[in-house]
Amino acid sequence: MITKNYGFTIIELLIAVTVVTILMSIILPMLSIIRHKAQQVVCSNNLRELFLAFEQYANDNNGLLPRSNNNNQSRDNSKTCSAEVWFKAVDHYLTSSIIPNERDKISYEERLLLIKQDPIFKTVPLSKQDTTRTIKMNRYLVPKSECQRSIESIQNPTRTVLLFDGRIDSSGVANDFEGSHNIVAQRHSKAANILFVDGHVECIQNGDSDGTTNEGWSNSHAGRELVWDPDVDP
Repeated sequence: MITKNYGFTIIELLIAVTVVTILMSIILPMLSIIRHKAQQVVCSNNLRELFLAFEQYANDNNGLLPRSNNNNQSRDNSKTCSAEVWFKAVDHYLTSSIIPNERDKISYEERLLLIKQDPIFKTVPLSKQDTTRTIKMNRYLVPKSECQRSIESIQNPTRTVLLFDGRIDSSGVANDFEGSHNIVAQRHSKAANILFVDGHVECIQNGDSDGTTNEGWSNSHAGRELVWDPDVDP
């Protein structure tokens, strides 16, 4: 009796391996793109949540924005400042936006960090998380001689930067609550999320940049005609 062999031949196995390899080469990059896009969307949503907190803070403080840093002096050292830095000032306004079932799963501090940080924060070593700010406030919003600024006094809110994806490549930069164009991090597929004073968010890439995450932007109008200093820029 002749016994039939129902196993695969070497050629069939090679064909199957080749097909799987081709499929994986297509699927894996797509998964990476989807993951990066998801991180960009989460960051964008966080910035919108932060804007609502900024808006509520301003409503409770005569229209003033929170401070961009935690120094006790204005930038020209002419005034003593007592208002809280934005990173802490928004906490009271963010806790109410956390859905109830999350309150039972994670701590108060963790809930806040989910909104105040970019998703890349999860990759920061635990020992450095207390001194890392992945989202930063535009330091030039407030004049050198002042501690705070009224949001209503900003003439071009649709182009003026409020918050942005910030660099964390060194301990000094990572620890900053504030920054400007040279501190921008294009971590979202070679682009950075920018929150403007009017509350809208854009994902912007500097045309002169190669998209390095911690590169920064070399000029004040990087990416688009952005306004960093509302008292100087058009």
